[in-house]
Amino acid sequence: MTRVLVCDDEPGIRKTLSQILGDEGYEVETVARGEEALVRARESRPDAMFLDVWLPDGDGLALLERLRQDEPELPVVMISGHGTVETAVAAVKRGAEDFLEKPLSLERVLLTLERALERRRLARERDHLRRELESARARVEEEEQLVGDSPPMRKLREEITRVGPTDARVLITGENGTGKELVARALHRASLRAHRPFVEVNAAAIPDELIESELFGHLKGSFTGAAEDRKGKWEEADGGTLFLDEVGDMSAKTQAKVLRAIQDGRITRVGGGRTIATDVRILAATNRDLLDMIGAGAFREDLYYRLNVVPVRVPTLAERAEDVPALVAHFAARLARKQGRRAKSFASDALAELALRPWRGNVRELANLVERAVLMTSGSLVKREDLPPEDPRVSRDGDIQPGQTLAEARESFEKRVVARVLSEARGNVSRAAERLGLDRTTLHRKMKALGLD
Repeated sequence: MTRVLVCDDEPGIRKTLSQILGDEGYEVETVARGEEALVRARESRPDAMFLDVWLPDGDGLALLERLRQDEPELPVVMISGHGTVETAVAAVKRGAEDFLEKPLSLERVLLTLERALERRRLARERDHLRRELESARARVEEEEQLVGDSPPMRKLREEITRVGPTDARVLITGENGTGKELVARALHRASLRAHRPFVEVNAAAIPDELIESELFGHLKGSFTGAAEDRKGKWEEADGGTLFLDEVGDMSAKTQAKVLRAIQDGRITRVGGGRTIATDVRILAATNRDLLDMIGAGAFREDLYYRLNVVPVRVPTLAERAEDVPALVAHFAARLARKQGRRAKSFASDALAELALRPWRGNVRELANLVERAVLMTSGSLVKREDLPPEDPRVSRDGDIQPGQTLAEARESFEKRVVARVLSEARGNVSRAAERLGLDRTTLHRKMKALGLD
């Protein structure tokens, strides 16, 4: 039941309000003095309060200020038999919901109380939604964080920090499962557009005949199934960031439309003739070699240079194998949160084994394996024998040796990776260092430590 506190020195006012509000279903408590009202407000926690301006033990406006400090959410309606405009204004400035003059209009009393309670309810809902939104945003940011402290990941974060706050277009490249979308979201969060929309379009997932409508929108009747006007992703991202994922899968026609939109900053809906100005930052990603596609005539060279203002390459998991333990802990904790359970740990031999696997599916493959291992292991510790077996069709350069520690396994793996990259770079240390995310001097020291000539 809704509780209402009435503080007035006139017995008639207290009795009248008690009867009227009681008949309307409210639980009413009345007091005659200000200090008593303060005590009752703290103890009984009413949902609303009527407070007289003139009280035998003090000024009602001064009492209002004390109530605002102690009970900031409590709606207080001031009442007075000697009201003036100045008094009403002062009451509202000090936080009163409203000001009523005596003799009281019962209809006005009930209407004012209903409005005050409704405003309080809406304020509580707003605060609850704000807390939920902040909590959801924190969870999303935690889910989307770039995990790992290997040299390639530190280099990647430095690039995001430098280019994120700009409006430069970025082309994100990397194998499937490396986390290109996470990089795009990190760039958006680091930008001045972070409070504006982040809109994603996966060109590989949309049929070619619908991609133009998906990007630029359409007018009613422009094609079969267009039952109403619709905004495209480009308009939805206005003021924010548009992420064009799998940009290498766009048709030549769509490439031409995207190029024009980037050049002009304007789009045209399918079936329409009016151009629409947009302010969109473009981030693009692909796992394909666009330069090879340009050579084969499958991708526009002019669009490539429009998109590739700042190139950002996401390293494979094999290049950052030292991040595997941190990634495993991250995925295990994420799964535990979803299930409402304690996170399981992975034994050192299991982590060493995982660090040596080839990970053709990169981080996405590791996340799936961690989930499977956690679900299929009954205890709180996942051991090496609990790990799902490798795909027999996938080869790797070596295996963990019996009795080998995690540090020894990591060193062995690093040696193979560095040797392979040096071979691919034909002995060019500078090129190999860039590929590994290291500077040339660091790579020389690592080569010496690993016994590589």
